[in-house]
Amino acid sequence: MLIPSLILTCLIALSDEAFEADRVTKLPGLSGEIKFNAFSGYLDGEPGTHLHYIFVESQNDPANDPLLLWLNGGPGCSSLLGFFTEQGPFRVNGTQLTENQYSWNKVANMIFLESPAGVGYSYSDSGNYTHDDDSTSANNLLALKSWFVKFPEYKNHDFYLTGESYAGVYIPTLSVRLLEEPSINYKGFAIGNGYLDRVLLGNSAIRFAYHHGLIDSSMWRKIITSCCNNGDESPENCDFVQTTDYKCSKAVAIASNFINSINLNPYSIYEDCRTTASSLAVDTLVTRKHRSNRRKLGWSLIRKTLKQSETLEVEDDPITQTIPCVDDAILIRYLGRTDVRQALNIPSAAPDWVDCSTVVSSNYTMQNPSLKTQVAASIRAGKRGLIYNGDTDMVCDFLGDEWFSDQLGFQQIGSYEAWYVNGQVAGFVKHYDGFAYATIRGSGHTVPEYRPAAALFMIEAFLNSTKFD
Repeated sequence: MLIPSLILTCLIALSDEAFEADRVTKLPGLSGEIKFNAFSGYLDGEPGTHLHYIFVESQNDPANDPLLLWLNGGPGCSSLLGFFTEQGPFRVNGTQLTENQYSWNKVANMIFLESPAGVGYSYSDSGNYTHDDDSTSANNLLALKSWFVKFPEYKNHDFYLTGESYAGVYIPTLSVRLLEEPSINYKGFAIGNGYLDRVLLGNSAIRFAYHHGLIDSSMWRKIITSCCNNGDESPENCDFVQTTDYKCSKAVAIASNFINSINLNPYSIYEDCRTTASSLAVDTLVTRKHRSNRRKLGWSLIRKTLKQSETLEVEDDPITQTIPCVDDAILIRYLGRTDVRQALNIPSAAPDWVDCSTVVSSNYTMQNPSLKTQVAASIRAGKRGLIYNGDTDMVCDFLGDEWFSDQLGFQQIGSYEAWYVNGQVAGFVKHYDGFAYATIRGSGHTVPEYRPAAALFMIEAFLNSTKFD
């Protein structure tokens, strides 16, 4: 029988061997070697499930800086979107990689997990890509525990969950599981433009549209007259989502179908969509089947939030099939290259990389119309929270998430106030007992992409437990 010290030696040796096989020292298109420790490989979920991750150590003080898990949403979108287009250390520029000066690994160690199986390079031996919120959170926890087996030296680091969009479901459902996992030093969560409450986001979307000039006053009056008690447009007197009133359903449907038909960029309403000409030009770079699915999934979430009865028929937009507002063609090409797959230790069994998997999204069951219970439980358990929103996003708008924050039942501390970066208003913030709600001025759905300096300032302030002053 092995004595304990020998057992520990064997475990350390196995861990070293596991993560060394995942080490990444160079990436095609990057000038020189990577300047910090980086790893790419697979983590174990349920039997036969292989979830791909990339881990990059902090460029500041990796031995002491906190550890963050990043999850993109969808459901079905890859967290490598975060890595290569948002707060990761590199950006893809044609065939080249450039350094991102606002990468979050300037202040933290970062894990990017592609979840659930079928997303990005993650896959299942069975080829079954039917998921729901419960199975996804269970597999994410198994993957995390698998990661800590590979990297046991991070067990005592402060650990945070971060992500955006449908990660507004992934994070709270994983958070409550972590409350029962004392082996992981879980400290809190940060959710960006989160899909936190279907009804609140559905009700806020129509208001967002009117107050941003997307529908006119006559249409707004029809909606208010049909959907609000005595025509009182106060939020508590209106229901655009759960009503069974035919006139209300019809008015909302007309407004929704209009917005859905005009080729508006729902992720950032002041940013242009690709034109037909630029869309056709992309055909020389990437096949039609590999075009971005992100806009289609964005409108899918809006349709789900607004569909309140069988009488409301929000039409599918044919534009979403052909002219996505967000163009990931260059990134799809880059991550499809054989030399890139080899550099990232991707086996031949892994699927071709796409930004968002329609196979996963079409077979995904959303079980949580609201995440109030999970978020409130996490805060009551002493886990610090941050809910933040870019204020030009219509997919998961700032107003619905502010209502969500207000309704959690925690006391507001101080007043609603501006916060600044480089002497300019970066957004606005409300502090509550245990968490904060913040907006990022002029940002779309993916805050680290649209406002990288403000995003880095924000996450560093959150990790340091300081206010956004």
